[in-house]
Amino acid sequence: MFNLHEQLISLQEGEPSVATDFTFDGIDAATAKRTLNGLTDKLVVNGENINDAATFDKLMCFARDLAAIDPRLVARGLDMLVSGFENQIKQVATTLATPGYDPTRHAEALDRYAFLLQWTVERGESTASQAAGAQPAKGRKRRGNAAGAAGAPTVAEVAPGWKGKLQDLYVAVRQLLELPLGRVWNSVPERDTFIGVFTRLAHKAMENPAYAKDGDLQRVLFDALCVWLQNYNGLYGLVTMITQNLQHYEHLSEPMAALVQLAYEAYGGTQLADEVLRDIAGKSFTSVHDKSGPKNAARFLVRLVQLAPKALLRQMGLLIR
Repeated sequence: MFNLHEQLISLQEGEPSVATDFTFDGIDAATAKRTLNGLTDKLVVNGENINDAATFDKLMCFARDLAAIDPRLVARGLDMLVSGFENQIKQVATTLATPGYDPTRHAEALDRYAFLLQWTVERGESTASQAAGAQPAKGRKRRGNAAGAAGAPTVAEVAPGWKGKLQDLYVAVRQLLELPLGRVWNSVPERDTFIGVFTRLAHKAMENPAYAKDGDLQRVLFDALCVWLQNYNGLYGLVTMITQNLQHYEHLSEPMAALVQLAYEAYGGTQLADEVLRDIAGKSFTSVHDKSGPKNAARFLVRLVQLAPKALLRQMGLLIR
């Protein structure tokens, strides 16, 4: 039985073991393409084929070996996972709408998708590509990262179509979060472990300044987070995410105001706005070492009063004090 919590811990501690000798490292692009096509066919036919041991092992190899795969095939592999995930969501929705069917039978497949998507996306966003000769998108500067040589592009930067597949993923995540997932998992902690994968990936995506400037991607990320807030008690998790972003990321000051506005106006998130504003009002900003926090908070407030003045006015008394 697949245990998502345990597998996520193993991912944090190092590279999870894979029960196969297969590797994408060293094989030619044609063989890699045939392998991905075969895996895609299995997941498109039935999303629950991810529970097949041999299929899952090869999918793990894709995530593990991401940096060794031709960048032109990387987004195809992510599309493979997203397509299978979308297929599985449709099956879950059908089961939930059909009396007499047990929706808990879908939990393991959903957990496996969550694990592979986290591994793949995190690796793609942080691992330097071996295709050092590949050029990033025009006008984009290469950034160094801990996993590779300084200046080396990440897999996501050199893989054509990666960002579009990430956007498709969060359209699917939003659809899934609109379902009564409490009927799919036997316990709230198991359900929240699954949801937590996608809130963390959304947070990681927002840390990328290029993604934060993409209005379409930003909207699908924010919609998914707002559905989490509305349906799954995501208030304090989202408050923490927003306040941490305001503390550490200058480029997120105005996007966080847009997130609060969306929650306030479209998802009944008045409490989110109240809690974020109370947190800001409670800060003293007296430390000489904290130069970004006050500036980011000020930019957030200026933008929020432009976007949703009523939300800010509710806590104006606290902010003035």
